[in-house]
Amino acid sequence: MISVSKRLQRFPEYIFSSLQKEVRKVEEATGRKVVNLSMGTPDFPPSKNYIQKLKEYIDSPDSHFYPGFGGNTNFSQGLIQWYKQRFSVEVKSNELFPLLGAKDGVSHIAMALADEGDEILIPDPGYPAYAGSALMMGCKAVPYNLLEKDNFTLSLSEIKKNITSKTRMIWVNFPSNPTGQVASLSELEQLVALCKQKNIWLLYDNAYAEITYDGFVSPSILEIPGAKDISVEIGSFSKMYSFAGYRMGWIVGNTEAIAALAKVKSQLDSGMSRPLQELAAYSLIHPDTSWHTKMIKSYMQRKKKVMKFFSSLDLVMNEPKGGLYLWAKIPNE
Repeated sequence: MISVSKRLQRFPEYIFSSLQKEVRKVEEATGRKVVNLSMGTPDFPPSKNYIQKLKEYIDSPDSHFYPGFGGNTNFSQGLIQWYKQRFSVEVKSNELFPLLGAKDGVSHIAMALADEGDEILIPDPGYPAYAGSALMMGCKAVPYNLLEKDNFTLSLSEIKKNITSKTRMIWVNFPSNPTGQVASLSELEQLVALCKQKNIWLLYDNAYAEITYDGFVSPSILEIPGAKDISVEIGSFSKMYSFAGYRMGWIVGNTEAIAALAKVKSQLDSGMSRPLQELAAYSLIHPDTSWHTKMIKSYMQRKKKVMKFFSSLDLVMNEPKGGLYLWAKIPNE
């Protein structure tokens, strides 16, 4: 019998894929609907304005053509303008690249920046895809702890004690999936300095930058002078605009890293479709602030209700400052 690749032994199936299969089994066996608390699905409907624009872009006579590799002019200019307005960060066209969802970048960046045997630091608790993609490439996923005593915030001491001569990359994610904690610009400045000192790639997952509460405004790692020397930042239209099913994201930062990922992706896909690139550009340049306010209000209301319910079950948690999740501690008894 012909065997499959031995590479599959390096990594498990993605946790939410395997859970989905289990859910289907339970539903088929019981005839009952399982409440889905797995993947963070932004179920607040997208802005009708954006959906109407997407329809127009689909109707364009060239919408069915191959999009080409990299961002088109409108996508690039839209992202450049957004970073300037949102973070006061200057981004050049060779410092950005469209992604087929943020997970596209998470999954493939190790192929571009790391070699087999290298170590990649990942937050624990953290997004499962960080570890899976590292293992897939033959790297070692090394967890660094986000500690309860620190309110699950960034701990440089935890990162430092896990750095070795084999450390190639460090994943950082704030607002955090799944803890909901955030990072300040001063905390990120210390992290950038550490990575520059150790000559380590810093991968900043900023997918939840626009899902924050109580007046907190998420920074960009690129706001820190010199961050582009060692950093890239990943963003997501999935959370920002409720475009999850369209698979739209971006990566910005160090030109060498962007070029390396672009080379990898040139062998893997044929780019983000033209209508979606136009939708991305339009959404970035024409923010629907009223819609965004309603989305955040909806998440806030649901957060309060779930926290109240969890508290009645004696679950202990800190109120999240961002993201779509509650990180609760199950009582010992």
